[in-house]
Amino acid sequence: MKFIIYKVIKIVGTVLAFFNLLMFYAMRPCWSGISSTIGYGQNGKAILFNVPILICILFLLIAISDLIIKKLFNKNWIHITYLAVSIVFFIVLMVIIKLGAIDYMRFVWPKFFRELGLLVVILALYCLLFIYPKSSLKDNAIFKYGLIGVMSFLLVLIALNFSINKITYKPVVYAVEDNYQIVFSTNSEATAWVEVDGTCYYDTYNGSTKTFSKIHKVELPMAALDAAKEYTVHTQRTIYAGPFGGWLGKDISLTCKFKPVDTSDGIQYLSFSDVHMNYRQAAKTASFIENYDFLVLAGDLISDVETFDDANFNNLVAYTITKGEVPVVYARGNHDVKGRYAEQLHKFVGAKDDKFYYNFYFDNVYGLVLDIGEDHDDDWWEYYGTSHYDVYRADQVAFLEEEIAKHEYDHYSYHLAICHIPPVFVNYRHNHEEIKAEFTNLLNQMDIDMFLCGHQHEIMIFEPCLITPNTKLTYNPSFKNGTYNGYLTDFNFPCFMISKQGYTFSDDMKLSKTKSHIGLFIDVDLNNKKESCKYINGKGEAVDVMNMFFDKHYGTEIIIDLDTKEFSSK
Repeated sequence: MKFIIYKVIKIVGTVLAFFNLLMFYAMRPCWSGISSTIGYGQNGKAILFNVPILICILFLLIAISDLIIKKLFNKNWIHITYLAVSIVFFIVLMVIIKLGAIDYMRFVWPKFFRELGLLVVILALYCLLFIYPKSSLKDNAIFKYGLIGVMSFLLVLIALNFSINKITYKPVVYAVEDNYQIVFSTNSEATAWVEVDGTCYYDTYNGSTKTFSKIHKVELPMAALDAAKEYTVHTQRTIYAGPFGGWLGKDISLTCKFKPVDTSDGIQYLSFSDVHMNYRQAAKTASFIENYDFLVLAGDLISDVETFDDANFNNLVAYTITKGEVPVVYARGNHDVKGRYAEQLHKFVGAKDDKFYYNFYFDNVYGLVLDIGEDHDDDWWEYYGTSHYDVYRADQVAFLEEEIAKHEYDHYSYHLAICHIPPVFVNYRHNHEEIKAEFTNLLNQMDIDMFLCGHQHEIMIFEPCLITPNTKLTYNPSFKNGTYNGYLTDFNFPCFMISKQGYTFSDDMKLSKTKSHIGLFIDVDLNNKKESCKYINGKGEAVDVMNMFFDKHYGTEIIIDLDTKEFSSK
């Protein structure tokens, strides 16, 4: 009986040791946070990365020595000691997850299972090289030739890059300038095109159809799709692409209806930000809005753009809500600049070439998208010297100055601007206060009817002329005590922070436990020059809101006069 108990202890200890190793290694997205929590990294030195690597090496040594020492010294006390050590580190990992890493487990688990699979492959090779030759299976003809057959078949599939093509992320119609960018993905490298009223628009690179891409972005004039009200996406798998010939697979297609923006009955639009992977909750909220002209996604729909699927997450959210039937406007968030695929994100969403600032035009709507980038200044320790956004932001100042010089917005009745990080709010660290002041001064000249932002995971309503600009903010005493120790810039336009987790204005739900995601629905009456703003939760209820920094209660609907920019409640 004791022999069985100690054998179980030995196995459990080894399994737990390798679990700790694989889990901590998979938690790489959280390593900087772990370093900061234990007091390293704020000065930006390399120690930020040394600490997690040293811990990872420690876990590796424990896992390997657990196997080696138990093999050399089969002592019960050694088994118990290693099990105890592994249990302690397991508890430490669970505490780390509880304290904040749980919000990133969506990124951790795929890495964990990928590394677990690699470990299984290594063990399989070990068995094949060292155990199989000594076993009776080597003399079993059925097993031996069956194994050779399976391995040969898999090698052929790998050599031919075999796959069955299908559309994995369905089409989303992004609005950029006076064009639509229709984006969708396939599981195979393939060609792609979009057919609108008999005309084909191809996914090309400098004139040549892309043949080695799984993400497809096809640009076409807004006027063409607005008139047709329907489009079909096509894709053919690239079986072989030689220098002087090739073979393509079956034409896979999907047809979608499309509803262009029609302002004859006013403008209705829906917006979300800071979804952070909780797309089902956002889609649930959106399901209560039956009719809207377009959708605004204002950044941070995901927390880290590490993989191809992460880069497609905006499309997952957008298609789940719109079914590819209405236009989508995208603004990049600060979390959208993080991860391996962040540098390719412009291929997956609406963007002007590789830039995330641009204008867009709907029927009687002039739109503007800006991108502050990271939320801290360029020298912040988290960026380890890789952040150089000052030039990028300066380019946007020139872009705004050019827009003001052209005065194109004068030809449109409604002016909408979007930026993930609010330019009207400067936090207690005073991040970006100079560029925010420049943005504000330029936007003040453009008669902005609504500015949408996100980032803080709060419902913040910035009403012009309500709070003295450039003075320290304090909370509305009816909300809660405290202060952001920040201030507001001198702006003359309505600015609404779009989204937060929860059902009510004051809810404080963790991302990993979100049951409802609040979005903003705006209904614009162009005839009477008013816009109605309602925050909607996951039950379809209008959220009762107040001003966070001023003793003012708005109720469940805010009415804004487009001429005077005065706020009233209904």
